[in-house]
Amino acid sequence: MKRTQLYLLIFLALGFTAYVLVVNKPSGTLKEGEGKFALNDTSVVEKIFIADMRGNKVILQRQNSGWIVNQKYPVRSDYMNSLLSTIHNITISYPVSLSQQNTVVKQMASDNKKVEIFDRNGTMLKSYYIGGPNLSSDGTYMMMAGAKNPYVTAIPAFQGVVNTRYSTNTEEIRSGKIYDFDLNQILTVSVNYPELKDSSFAITVAGPDSFLITGNNGKPLTSESINKRAVRAYLQSYSFVNAEAFVNDLPKRDSILQSTPFCNITVTDRNYQPHSTVIYHMPRNSTSEQFDAKGNELLYDVDHFFATVNNGQDFVIIQTQHFNRLFKTTRFFLYATKN
Repeated sequence: MKRTQLYLLIFLALGFTAYVLVVNKPSGTLKEGEGKFALNDTSVVEKIFIADMRGNKVILQRQNSGWIVNQKYPVRSDYMNSLLSTIHNITISYPVSLSQQNTVVKQMASDNKKVEIFDRNGTMLKSYYIGGPNLSSDGTYMMMAGAKNPYVTAIPAFQGVVNTRYSTNTEEIRSGKIYDFDLNQILTVSVNYPELKDSSFAITVAGPDSFLITGNNGKPLTSESINKRAVRAYLQSYSFVNAEAFVNDLPKRDSILQSTPFCNITVTDRNYQPHSTVIYHMPRNSTSEQFDAKGNELLYDVDHFFATVNNGQDFVIIQTQHFNRLFKTTRFFLYATKN
């Protein structure tokens, strides 16, 4: 274990167990001030710190453009909405019974998440520990920092536990956004198929209604033959393109990257910044379709691809259904043809 992770684990363990040494006889009743987990106004929240006992931690910070995690990655909006809703709506179902308190405290001392919530001035608004689910799995053990008694908490009208909403996995909560361009932000799009070079093409946006399209041979299509409506529709497809999941630690990553890509896509924005995605076939696995409609054995997963995104910095899984709208050929942009 890395030294920083070891220090974090020790910090969490000592931080949680410190109060156990001074606990008086537990009462199993609700104590004033010990169960105020909910935060009435989450609009004042500027930073959220979450750490677990395995050395993982995330720092979520609000910025003008949205939330970021660990001062680097944009955060999924659906995750932040869920987390802030949880912070606002978390309620106490009941105090842990007297007979169970010692057991629950010991469990939480060995496996918990520490949560600290701050406003824009750095003032701590809430600080509490989150344990695992209760025996019936319809609530979650929680305890305020410095308190003596654990409680079972839940969200009204929600069936399940809430500890999973406080994720410490950066790649689970970071935004999977690959492309999100308006038409007027795009300068060029290049789509290259290494094994189907005749299908490759490039589009240059010369103006709001002016496009130059070249095939693999470098020759431009005549302007009269270009279906501008099809070109605009295609370029607008780059407005919401996301990865399904990050898999940067996939053991087979290196071998996949050594294979021939299925497709290379590069979008250059109006600031002349390239945004490249290299797409690879995903080998068939036990959950993939094994045969096509004619009964032929499939070599690859037909529903997913692997890809490098963020100009090669990240390795992700993408959905075929989501990316098919980008996998076009020059014929797609011509009048009176179908692709």
